Amino acid sequence: MKFMFNGKPFSGVITAVVTPFDENNKVNEAQMKALVDWQIESGIKGILVLGGSGEYVALTMEERVRAVKAAVEAAAGRVPVVAGVLEPGICGSVEAAKLFREAGADVPLVLTPYYVTPSQDGIYDFFKKFDEGFQSPFLVYNIPYKNTTDIKPATFIRLAKDVPNCCGIKECSPSFASCVELVYNVGDICTVMSGEDLMMGGHVLFGAEAAIIASANLIPAAWAKFFEDAKAKDIEAVTAFQKKYYPLFNLLFAEINPGPMKYAMGKIGVEVGEVSTPLKPCSDWLRAELDKAIAELGIKK
Repeated sequence: MKFMFNGKPFSGVITAVVTPFDENNKVNEAQMKALVDWQIESGIKGILVLGGSGEYVALTMEERVRAVKAAVEAAAGRVPVVAGVLEPGICGSVEAAKLFREAGADVPLVLTPYYVTPSQDGIYDFFKKFDEGFQSPFLVYNIPYKNTTDIKPATFIRLAKDVPNCCGIKECSPSFASCVELVYNVGDICTVMSGEDLMMGGHVLFGAEAAIIASANLIPAAWAKFFEDAKAKDIEAVTAFQKKYYPLFNLLFAEINPGPMKYAMGKIGVEVGEVSTPLKPCSDWLRAELDKAIAELGIKK
């Protein structure tokens, strides 16, 4: 990979960007490019396009490729661009990853297989076969509370040691200890990324070298500084950040992401359109609460 940090491909905060839609539910390329540019200018170290915040399932493959191309063009080689691959099966995952690589993405973030509810051996076999088909570096995406499939630390540790192309994991397990166990066992050979906004500070204090964060869509500069404070073991700064923004994070995820996020972004002048069905724009009460929080925190673009 062309991006390497201390021998590994990622360091710092990567924003899981929303996908801006136009009125026809198509990717708004101009808004995507403006969003990516603002994120990088704010100190963000990478862009994840087409993650959960990017409404992958709402897009045709053609639109997904357009989103990747727009993000890559905007990043212009300044930071890595990661492309989410949220397919349920092996053939679709390999095919999507290849298309996104052709579109310029640096590495895919591949979701654990779902719907069939595989065993740990089945999950391991899935990623081994993905590696055989893709033959380039990839990241694993573990978010068990969304797709009910959980790659356990022991399984990922085995995978990371057996498959050199497995260059990291976005760990969204609700178990704080899972991320710590991964850092301890494979942090020297791949990048362990915190994927949870409310646990990221602790994960970095325990050794995680990167994070993929959804709310960085709204406050990228604050998240970039928070990561550096956590890396520096500045406990007072980490605690102050958590106390300051905890109420905001609760609001941003009070309804299904990225509805509240897109509303809040529009409120500060970052136009990204609305969410796509079956998601709904955030409710009136939540809009009022977000308005209040944004004003009290003085959040601006």
